[in-house]
Amino acid sequence: MNDASRFDSVDSKEAIEKTSVSRASKNSHEETYSADEKKLISLLSIRPYIISDAKGEASEIADRILANKQEFLKDLNAVLLNDTEDLFVKADKNTHLSKDFIPKDLVSLHTDKNYDIYRNDLSLRIPVEIALNKMATAAAIEGIRLVASSTYRSYDYQITVYNRNVAEMGKEAADRVSAQPGTSQHQLGTVVDFGSITDDYANTKAGQWLAKNAATYGWSLSFPKGYEDVTGYQWECWHYRYLGVPAVKFQQKWFKNIQQYMIEFIYGWKNAKS
Repeated sequence: MNDASRFDSVDSKEAIEKTSVSRASKNSHEETYSADEKKLISLLSIRPYIISDAKGEASEIADRILANKQEFLKDLNAVLLNDTEDLFVKADKNTHLSKDFIPKDLVSLHTDKNYDIYRNDLSLRIPVEIALNKMATAAAIEGIRLVASSTYRSYDYQITVYNRNVAEMGKEAADRVSAQPGTSQHQLGTVVDFGSITDDYANTKAGQWLAKNAATYGWSLSFPKGYEDVTGYQWECWHYRYLGVPAVKFQQKWFKNIQQYMIEFIYGWKNAKS
């Protein structure tokens, strides 16, 4: 073998070895992903997104999560582990509750608490009533009296509410402000409509206090202003859902503080194959 052939042979051997090392390194990197990381990548890399993209925000949210996978998964797993009361049930225009869905731990609201009630037939799930009284106690210290105007609604009661709204304003308008039976968060027993149940509530002292402080106590505004295309409903400054403090912090950190995005993600995560 002449010198030129010998050098060509050595170069070829080195090139093959480098290629093999490169492939091994790539495969090794891919294999370092945990099962949850692979699941996360799969969920957030497909289209359509598992969260609504009606406002064009899904890609931004997905990119940020994927750029911080381990931190996100640490937060997610902590939130799911903390949810011992099953507070993340999805109920919206795309996911319906059955007629038989009735929380087993409903309790009646009474006038001997630090909040007032609009009617005597109101009820909430036990942990939610406790959370409501805790928040109301904090508000009372600042001279604010919270009034619970609407809480748990059964499937049948929602039929009455929805049909009344349709009769008064027509179906198209009603669907922007009223949930069809089986799609209302009220059926979960974790929601409170406060005060006057009108837009004016946002300008009251109680409405302003809630807007500023509700998240501190684990409550989240379900239908924020400007997000009707995402939530399916017009802005409701009075409609708060209890999710727990860790979940609300998680929502604020990763989902632009939009409850619908977080609930959609958790629903997709729980129902996806690992």
